[in-house]
Amino acid sequence: MPVPSSSRQRRGRRAPSSDHIEEDDPSQRNGDDVDDGMGSEEEQQPVRKTARKEKKPKIARNNTEGPQGGSSNHDEDDDIIDIQNFHDQPLDRKEAAKLHGIAQDWEMIRKQIHQNSFSLVKDVAISLADVMEAGQAEEALDEVDTIMKELLDIDQEMLSHEKTLNTFHQTLMCGEHVDDIIDAYEKEVKRQMDEYQKKTTRQKYASNDPYVKFKQGIFEVQYPGAAIPPINDLVPREDGDVSDDDDELEIGGVTQDYRCPITLMILENPMTSQVCGHSYSGAAIQDYLKKAGVNGKPCPTSGCNKRITMDQLQPDKDLEKRVKMAARRQRTSSEDSDGEVIE
Repeated sequence: MPVPSSSRQRRGRRAPSSDHIEEDDPSQRNGDDVDDGMGSEEEQQPVRKTARKEKKPKIARNNTEGPQGGSSNHDEDDDIIDIQNFHDQPLDRKEAAKLHGIAQDWEMIRKQIHQNSFSLVKDVAISLADVMEAGQAEEALDEVDTIMKELLDIDQEMLSHEKTLNTFHQTLMCGEHVDDIIDAYEKEVKRQMDEYQKKTTRQKYASNDPYVKFKQGIFEVQYPGAAIPPINDLVPREDGDVSDDDDELEIGGVTQDYRCPITLMILENPMTSQVCGHSYSGAAIQDYLKKAGVNGKPCPTSGCNKRITMDQLQPDKDLEKRVKMAARRQRTSSEDSDGEVIE
């Protein structure tokens, strides 16, 4: 029998993988050279390797790594706190600084952000009282009064948070522990607010400086030249308040004088002393203190024995607004008097 040639043998060996080669590169079907055959065998190797790298080994590998993967997930679960079964840990002195820092945050929010609204509401009320007659402005001023009280209530709640945190801070600094901090914190804030809500309107607001200035500013605009009564006269008495007859001596009957004690003229660009509270025209007081020594000079207001310096004076924009309003109302009143017909 004739012996098959070597080229046929090579074709015979190549035949089983011809289908695979066609899938990978159909252009190799016409290759008759030995080198092409060898090349095709070499190109089959990556295909076989690719076949070995199917997902089955990966799945098997994943299965073998399953317990490890499970332990990894278990480690992640360990980082999650079960709030329902995890009790508050007692705080000690190490956490005292953190509580103090949170208390300072409450104070910053309360003073720098919230309290600025007091001045805004007061300005709105004074403007309403200035442009409207006393009877007409009553309803609008009552609404503004309600807003002012709500702001003061919020301020009190913020103050309760601040006080509670400071109390816990002092407790920890004394070396004591605080157990169940969240529960203790919420209960203390609630206790303070419940105690505050039981107070009457006078007890809540009559001693509150922003509210006192709010009420006095309205009265001053509505009744220019009249003595400002005690705050209790501006806040109705309620059940639980001390009888007006039993009240201690209150400071009242104060009349706002818009004249400078130096020039005896209406205040211009007023500046107010932080020592005694008296106000002066800016140019006049600067000239008065020009040759003053380190210890300053006596306050030029009659009856005041305080010594003042320029460093203790601040421009008073709020007073400047009231001076302008009073001057405008006085001009309006004068024009109305001149327009009256005398029969």
